[in-house]
Amino acid sequence: MDSNRINRNNFSLTFVTPYYDQGRGNATTARRIVSGLIENGVTTSILPYEEQRYTDDIIERIEASTLLHVLHFRRFAEWLEANNYHVKTPYIITSGGTDVNMDIFNEQLRDKIGHVLRDAAAVTVFSQDAKDKLIDIYPVIAGKVDIVKQSVWFPESLPTNIEENRSVGTNILLPAGLREVKDVLFVLPALIKLKQHYPNLTFTILGAPLESEIVEAVEFAQKRYPWIRYVEEVPLEEMPEIYMKHDIVINSSLSEGQSSALLEAMLLEKPVVARNNGGNQSIIKHEKTGFLFDTIEDFYQQVQHLLNSKQLYKQISENGRKYVTEHHSLAEEIEKYLDLYKVAIEKTCQ
Repeated sequence: MDSNRINRNNFSLTFVTPYYDQGRGNATTARRIVSGLIENGVTTSILPYEEQRYTDDIIERIEASTLLHVLHFRRFAEWLEANNYHVKTPYIITSGGTDVNMDIFNEQLRDKIGHVLRDAAAVTVFSQDAKDKLIDIYPVIAGKVDIVKQSVWFPESLPTNIEENRSVGTNILLPAGLREVKDVLFVLPALIKLKQHYPNLTFTILGAPLESEIVEAVEFAQKRYPWIRYVEEVPLEEMPEIYMKHDIVINSSLSEGQSSALLEAMLLEKPVVARNNGGNQSIIKHEKTGFLFDTIEDFYQQVQHLLNSKQLYKQISENGRKYVTEHHSLAEEIEKYLDLYKVAIEKTCQ
């Protein structure tokens, strides 16, 4: 990477994210990008605005920065509104996923989101599907919307025994925070049916308990079906080991930005079965790097195929890892952000 692309001796960045410590997708995104920036010599500080109280010190940090990199359209817009603060520091802003798939279509949120998008030096999304949705709602920002694919990053080195762990078992993992949009119990009827044919089948839901109604529904399902397990958020450092203990990783979200969990699973050669939405389509080529389902019956058939064919399981696993390795590298992701930073900084100097 060209070290002269930006003058890092005179450049400081604050990464402004809703979450950094909680086990959420936004936190995973933030930690990955911040790690990549620091490795590339960018002086980077972290401001998790939903995890810290609004203070004068926060504003001083923002205004002392050369540039901000903000994560999540809606949450940032609401934070600015709640604190009656107008950002003077130039910033680029990255989609958090739900904001571009749901929030921009909410009439009560559309204008406030539009305001932060119009003020941004650049806007980034993870996929063409997200870009199309965003420009359809906000055509005025079309010229500054870029696609930056997510990469995969773990704080520690990956396990070395991937090949040894490629036996076809019946442990299914769904990594997702318990929110309505994640629809974590959608596939339960298919799993109940599969359990009749595969007595050793287990289903683990892993994620933060974010919405009480969904938590209650999952706890009720646990009591009724002892083979269902719910595990609250765990450190990202522990996720590779968890993936390795499961055989299939699924995603049942009604909408998805670009699932870090699916990319992580694919890198570790775990076949993925995911709901057919724009975000999942951006990383899964159906029947090649994973499976996409529209109905419960689709899901049932796809999981059954994987469980019944070691050859198919191996092929999907290998294809998934190859795809992630070739198309979702951290180096490429960071390089694209550095290009955007350079343009944003140059604009402010004109």
